[in-house]
Amino acid sequence: MPRDLNRTLFICLLFLIAPLAGCVSENEDSDAGGRTFIGGQNTDSASIKIAGSSTVYPLATGWIEDFTELNPDISASVALGGSGAGAAAVCSTGNDHVEIGSMSRTFKPIEATLVDGERFFNCKSSDIELTQVPIAMDGITIVLKRGGGAEQCVESIGGLSVAQLRWIFSDWTEDDLVYSQEGGLELSSITPNNDGDGVREWSDFSENPSCEELNINLWGPDSQSGTYEYFGEMIFCKKCFLGNYGYPEESFDSQRVGGYQNSANDNVIINGVSEDGAAIGFLGYSYYDEHQSELTAVGLSKNSTHSAMDGIEPIIQPTSDSIRSETYLPLSREIYMNVDNASWSTVLPFFEYAFSGDGQSTILEVGFVPLPESTFNETMAILNLHNSEVMA
Repeated sequence: MPRDLNRTLFICLLFLIAPLAGCVSENEDSDAGGRTFIGGQNTDSASIKIAGSSTVYPLATGWIEDFTELNPDISASVALGGSGAGAAAVCSTGNDHVEIGSMSRTFKPIEATLVDGERFFNCKSSDIELTQVPIAMDGITIVLKRGGGAEQCVESIGGLSVAQLRWIFSDWTEDDLVYSQEGGLELSSITPNNDGDGVREWSDFSENPSCEELNINLWGPDSQSGTYEYFGEMIFCKKCFLGNYGYPEESFDSQRVGGYQNSANDNVIINGVSEDGAAIGFLGYSYYDEHQSELTAVGLSKNSTHSAMDGIEPIIQPTSDSIRSETYLPLSREIYMNVDNASWSTVLPFFEYAFSGDGQSTILEVGFVPLPESTFNETMAILNLHNSEVMA
């Protein structure tokens, strides 16, 4: 289908959700000077800056590259730094301000305050008002070196549970994980071959020879990453990980041998895991999807007290279907672009492209998962609202 027709259909889709000024194609709405209008807005000499999540980066760059190819008068850039950096940049009033802050998690209370429903925020550090736009689905994927010892062990036990991931990554002692009020792990189920030496080894999971007596080496994103925070909240005691008053702190164990190594660059994590048969790491699904020849994904049970093998909860592989249906729990999540509301006249054409047929194809090409229908329709309504404001 021609790109111009895709764009026309997209504008008409918005028209069906709520009235717009009209449905016209890009070719039908250009002035004599050759400047392009999309959704009724002049895009001549516009500048769009995006900064934030490394998880969102492949999709953001894919969209920007295609959009600027269609609209060469627009300058655009995409910068990394993590979800925290994206929140800070879109809320900034300085030279580092961006129109769009990309994030793989929602805002923390110290970053922005929720107002007017689920998708609208006020920055805490400035008077900037924001709209949160869900753009795709992602599943945080647990990865092992393909063909390595860790892969063979996990295959022999069928997968891992949330409880087993907590035992693997937590900085709590085994006693705390079992006996703390915020613990509750059943170690006889989680590590039935535990030798009691206090070292977390693959052999602790099973007496099967596939599970060798090797330290479990840890890899993942750094603390500025939304993926780091989302994983921590879902796998550890959430209030402990967040440091809530009255709760013992819990985080990733960086002190033990083979302890948590981290990076803001997902390719560093990929290299760390793919070069070490005893390593385990986690990252966004798109990065795993691109590196399946080097990495294998771990099936996950959402059970938070017992092993995956106990069969209390099903073991779910991260796939496009399980992520989109949110049956891959608890690590399926929305990813976002957060827009400075003063910038909608500039960025609306970009989002119009992103949610066209071509833009949605890019989601699949870079390894993400399209939004469920209900969330897609919610996003259409958000874009229509701002289109109406810009056109007024």
